[in-house]
Amino acid sequence: ETSDFQETEQLLLLLKTLDIKNIQVRTSKSDRNAAITHGDKTIDPQALFGIWKTKPRTLEDIRLTAWKRNKDI
Repeated sequence: ETSDFQETEQLLLLLKTLDIKNIQVRTSKSDRNAAITHGDKTIDPQALFGIWKTKPRTLEDIRLTAWKRNKDI
């Protein structure tokens, strides 16, 4: 049992290479019936324009800030 899609793919590839015939793959019901949530279309995005006008940022700056990791762990 795994909840990670990549692990599932790797496991299935391994099982295919072993050529085992009696394997059943079951998915949980929550995966099959995932709810679709639509965004709130009433929000006006115009208010977001210019939020970095006084402090311009590059995409690289945003990525560096967002992906900082604690290297002590």
